[in-house]
Amino acid sequence: MLIAISGISGSGKNTVMNALTSKADNIKVLKYSTATTRAPRGDNNQTYIHISKQQFEQGIKDGIFIEYELVHDNYYGTLKEAFEKVELDKYNHYIRDIDVKGVLSLKKYFKDRLKIVSIFLDAPDEVLHDRLAKRGESEEQIEKRLSRSELERSYKNHYDLIVENIDLDKTVETICDFIDKNSN
Repeated sequence: MLIAISGISGSGKNTVMNALTSKADNIKVLKYSTATTRAPRGDNNQTYIHISKQQFEQGIKDGIFIEYELVHDNYYGTLKEAFEKVELDKYNHYIRDIDVKGVLSLKKYFKDRLKIVSIFLDAPDEVLHDRLAKRGESEEQIEKRLSRSELERSYKNHYDLIVENIDLDKTVETICDFIDKNSN
């Protein structure tokens, strides 16, 4: 099963993913499953392969992505090859963050071959702003990131679970309970 986490910038996607993988032995981060033209943030995030815009655009031509999107002036794309082990592994759940439009593409691409549980993380705008500021984003970057919040929230009804991520422990407990109920 693939657990797809989406949400607005600052909603805590990576924090929640890290908490879930440390709490549940059978939840693994799907490593190096996304190619991006975004510069590394220094957080040693193992879900991204950082490549140039030229390499990414060549990958589009070569058909290596399940889906891709231009977000905040950077490309992000889901690599087909990363999902081979997910389809074959019957004992573990894999988790990754993905753009709101990407979740729809994944569900369509895998249809009945792979169970996908989609989770949307949200938080009040002032909380999102504070989290982005603490992450070191400039006011201009924060406004740019939050400018997509209306679009991203418009996709909520396509998700299996929507969680307002204010309290990390409560969020993780809610998601773990949901995963347990949907594992079969």
